[in-house]
Amino acid sequence: MENKNVFGVMLDCSRNAVMTLDRIKKFICDMEKMGYNSLQLYMEDTYEIEGEPLFGHMRGRYSKAELKEIDAFAAEHGIEVSACIQTLAHLNQIFHWPTYAEICDTADIMLVGNQKTYDFIDKMFATCAECFKSRTINIGMDEAALLGSGSYMAENGYKPRFEIILEHLNKVSEIGAKYGFRMVMWSDMFFRIATGGYYYGPKCTIPDDVKAKVPANVELAYWDYYHEDKQVYDDMLDAHLTFDKNIWFAGGAWKWLGFQSGNQKTFDTTKPAMQSCKERGIKDIIITMWGDNGAECPVYAALPGVLYAAECARGNYDIDSAKKKFKELFDEDWDDFMLLDITMPSDIPLHGEDTCGAKEMLYNDCFLGKYDYCVLGNGREAQVYREYAEKLAVAKKRSKNFAYIFESYEKLCRLMAVKYDLGYRTKTAYQAGDKKALKDIAKDYKKAVKLAEDFVKSYRKMWYTDSKPHGFDVQDIRIGGVIQRLKACGARLDEYLKGKVDAIQELSEPIVNPFTGSKQDKEGEKGKGVPCWNTYIPNVSVNLM
Repeated sequence: MENKNVFGVMLDCSRNAVMTLDRIKKFICDMEKMGYNSLQLYMEDTYEIEGEPLFGHMRGRYSKAELKEIDAFAAEHGIEVSACIQTLAHLNQIFHWPTYAEICDTADIMLVGNQKTYDFIDKMFATCAECFKSRTINIGMDEAALLGSGSYMAENGYKPRFEIILEHLNKVSEIGAKYGFRMVMWSDMFFRIATGGYYYGPKCTIPDDVKAKVPANVELAYWDYYHEDKQVYDDMLDAHLTFDKNIWFAGGAWKWLGFQSGNQKTFDTTKPAMQSCKERGIKDIIITMWGDNGAECPVYAALPGVLYAAECARGNYDIDSAKKKFKELFDEDWDDFMLLDITMPSDIPLHGEDTCGAKEMLYNDCFLGKYDYCVLGNGREAQVYREYAEKLAVAKKRSKNFAYIFESYEKLCRLMAVKYDLGYRTKTAYQAGDKKALKDIAKDYKKAVKLAEDFVKSYRKMWYTDSKPHGFDVQDIRIGGVIQRLKACGARLDEYLKGKVDAIQELSEPIVNPFTGSKQDKEGEKGKGVPCWNTYIPNVSVNLM
């Protein structure tokens, strides 16, 4: 039977938040309203494999029975469910378990050429074939930068990475064909190898002999959630189309900035991407909803972006029209949801992609603050967070179905109104010898502890409403660490103010730009918001974790 065109959403079920069956059924119904016909479940190890008890163990994995229930429910609503798995890299969690060491090349990458690797991959396909009616599957194979550099090199010596990935791809495609799958893989490794690591190179050329060796039963998916310039999509799609294969496009509904959503970024990238796809006849399109580094942002915070992508797919790029449709479908206020982006006014550096947002500054230590340099120092950011908290409190009362989300963000903003510049204020007052100011600041440490406790309580409620409990242990540990550090720093500040200690050594350290090392405010640098990735460990401390 001829494959129908795919217009779907991909839910990330692998970064700690695994949606409950009830919530995923609700999301399927909402997808149906918006006009989607496909749901992909991104599952690195969060699905049951018979005979592999440690695969997804304690990670909230879906049982085969749960996957079959999701599949059947979705079919009743005109949605085809398919698996988006990994058959090469992004399998770091399974390598927690010693039993999988023998199929590990290095980092999160499987060992190419090892028969046990392919026996294991066969089991992956077997589960997907059993649990889903769809015979479309995404086999991953993206971002394997260290491919062939570990155990593979020790066993085989150096081999060009094109040879390694094609060797592996051909074996995986044979296994997939055995189960009757139409296979799709992320395309970036072909481009990264050709360009020395860069995916979005201008008019990148892939060697013809490499393109000729890609198995006939494997299609390519070009993923791009970043660019606002249509020319980038034009050039990349043209490069993909030289493979003479069916090409997929994967855009993104931004929810991987930490706690805040990125709906505006979704709007700015989706329109040019969809226009380019339409011009080039790209028929299979997926909107990804990644949850990088802990999935702090809930799926529904990105709902405006998902709806806007659906409208763009129909050729409707007008935001006002999308707002109206949003109200009709969900009886919710679009502008309320846009508050979850926590964007800053023009007189403050934007807290969007690559800048100091709520996550970075929540985990920015009050005594060892890596990002203190980004603070304006005039209290403006705290004021904005206070204003957001009040607006979110109103949105919470107004929302028909998502008050639990608005409440969590309200509590986060109330915390950030105190915590954002707390370390900066402490350090500058200490270095100025202003003990009167420090006495006032000391009160904010106790206040911040209470606000952090309020936030984690509401955040837990939000998580448990949408997701299985597995994975929230990470949030308890992270936010619990913030609470403990607030208590510890506050206590040491009290000791200093009471004369029990003569100095606080950390507060004597200069505030520096973490990327240039500059100790002095330079025009164009102060408060500009340096690149801060959505990654907990480098944000929380420069010391060994």
